[in-house]
Amino acid sequence: MASAQRSFEGSSRSTATPEQAWAVWTDPSIWKGGPIARARLHGAFDVGGKITVRVRGYTPLTSTITRIEPQRLWTGVAKTPGLTMTIDHIIEPADSGILLTERAALSGPLAGLVARLLGRRMESTYVKTTAHCARHAEGR
Repeated sequence: MASAQRSFEGSSRSTATPEQAWAVWTDPSIWKGGPIARARLHGAFDVGGKITVRVRGYTPLTSTITRIEPQRLWTGVAKTPGLTMTIDHIIEPADSGILLTERAALSGPLAGLVARLLGRRMESTYVKTTAHCARHAEGR
């Protein structure tokens, strides 16, 4: 039997620069709107910092920043009983701008179940949240 897919992602193209996208993606105070009901950075945007986000239709999720590569990538890890979500926020050069991608890798005893129940919905959500970030970045 094949194992369940446990990594989900969504992307959006943008005419913004990596610098513009980075400025938006690292400032949760401006994320609210569209698919994002609320977002808050607890402390500084540094490794070890925490971000709480509530995307519409989901419960709030708090992640710890574990990796930062300025203007290219940041990673947050969210843990709940039985599940760890490692979420990469990626900025890549693309024709006429950039490609923004959010990718979640699920692990832990409940990863297979959560993947089956929410995987497609997560992909759709990531398309919406990256498009939301792209619009904000283009407006800078």
